[in-house]
Amino acid sequence: MNSKNKKTLDRVLIILALFLFAFVVATMVIYTINGWQFDTLITMVLSGGGLEVLATAIITITKLRCGKKTE
Repeated sequence: MNSKNKKTLDRVLIILALFLFAFVVATMVIYTINGWQFDTLITMVLSGGGLEVLATAIITITKLRCGKKTE
């Protein structure tokens, strides 16, 4: 894996982590204000892992295909 591909993956992972963090904090605040239970929060957080896997797979496949065409 070259350094350009690694930098792209790092950026995507950072963006996804920030989004997931913001989602969790916003959900906790909304649920606390309304007095709701946090049982659906766990499901949403765990489904965020699938989004990360899909994004990194798409980036890696795209980089590999582009790299093979130029070589």
